[in-house]
Amino acid sequence: MSNTMQPSRRASIGLEKRERTRLNLIAAAYRVFARKEADAVTIDEIVTEAAIARGTFYNYFQTREEVLTAVAVALSDEMNHSIWAQSAQIEDPAERMAIAIRQFLHQAIRDSTWGWVIVRSGLVAAPLSETIKTGVTTDLEAGIRLGRFQVVNKQAAIDLILGTGLMAMRTILGGHSEPNYPEQITELILKTLGVGEGEAHSIAFQVLEPLQSNRI
Repeated sequence: MSNTMQPSRRASIGLEKRERTRLNLIAAAYRVFARKEADAVTIDEIVTEAAIARGTFYNYFQTREEVLTAVAVALSDEMNHSIWAQSAQIEDPAERMAIAIRQFLHQAIRDSTWGWVIVRSGLVAAPLSETIKTGVTTDLEAGIRLGRFQVVNKQAAIDLILGTGLMAMRTILGGHSEPNYPEQITELILKTLGVGEGEAHSIAFQVLEPLQSNRI
């Protein structure tokens, strides 16, 4: 029995080692992308940061854009899972959307390295990851169905939310915003989607519980 299990165990160890190397590469790329513009980053810089051979890089990624996307996906997926856990029991899609927008923007205030990676990878990762677009789309569609949002073109509304959020994050990172800027942006988005002015303000400025999140 032990002989038949041994190859399986070796394969399992090999997969675990491969995943550790991949995560190490993503974490190294995260640090490099945080220091400079994405277009200026080279594969050699990522390899050096990760302390691996250049050939090892190509076992996991073929281009700089691929690893940039992997970094953005890892960051945004982690954030989205935390947000989902926090807001899953909330029935109002306007409130869920407000929480998501505010959490992303406040995370940029708390961790500028995280924020710069999101901003610099935002357009390349098209946009960031599917979980963000899926979450926005789900809440938007629910809001339209329940009459909470008044939207003529769903794709235009998605672009508005994601684009405004990304540019707001850039403003925050540039030091050109007030502490409640995430709430101001959230209120503006909600009003644009058709939520009444007073209610949009109330939702956007509700108490925001902290997230449990670990940076890559």
